[in-house]
Amino acid sequence: MGTRGAIPIILLPGMDGTGELLRAVADQLSIHRPVQVLAYPLDRPLGYDQLVAYVLDRAPNVPFVILGESFSGPIAIEIAAKDWRAVGLVLVSSFARHPLPTAFAPFARFIDLKWLPMSIVAAALMGPTATPELSDQLRRTLAELPREIIRTRAYEVLRVDKRDRLRQVPCPVLCLHGRRDRFLGRRHVNEIVASQPSCQVRWLDAPHMLLETHPEAAAEAINYFCDQLKDLTT
Repeated sequence: MGTRGAIPIILLPGMDGTGELLRAVADQLSIHRPVQVLAYPLDRPLGYDQLVAYVLDRAPNVPFVILGESFSGPIAIEIAAKDWRAVGLVLVSSFARHPLPTAFAPFARFIDLKWLPMSIVAAALMGPTATPELSDQLRRTLAELPREIIRTRAYEVLRVDKRDRLRQVPCPVLCLHGRRDRFLGRRHVNEIVASQPSCQVRWLDAPHMLLETHPEAAAEAINYFCDQLKDLTT
């Protein structure tokens, strides 16, 4: 699917790593361009460096836009900084540096999502836009994740700092963020802009999971950004 000749886009999922929650926005984007949603392996925990290699091995050998949602933002940054094929970088509800002090990193091994009521998780991630259908999809997706996978990813998040790598990104950057994000706020957007002053920033009236709760508005902003990159691939 997608308009012939349009720049393809690779979607990297959030902490769940499955890509299942990105179906709605992928459908919207595919109206205008080829879309590849990558899922991460569930049979073994992989750190950020390993996931970068995993994504690059599966990326097309043509110019593309790389989108990192939340957890995957640092992966997308690294790919945009090092690979000629990345002609655009989109950071959605994401960050360049760990959102919490690194002192919390050792506690990541104790994380267990079973301790948290799903109603609280859904409300925190999606706010009042947490429809029963989305909440159920989130519950099913998280329930299938091995505990060690979540712990490894949380540990990686609490240690990562890609600000220097973001400064080295040569392609245009879009930062798409929700005004109602309860996890990552304006400070994280400001850090991205400080490393990439030419970064385009788009705010949506949305929670952390803006791609899932506002797929049409998100796709519109992303497609507009991608359309501006046509001259870079011709």
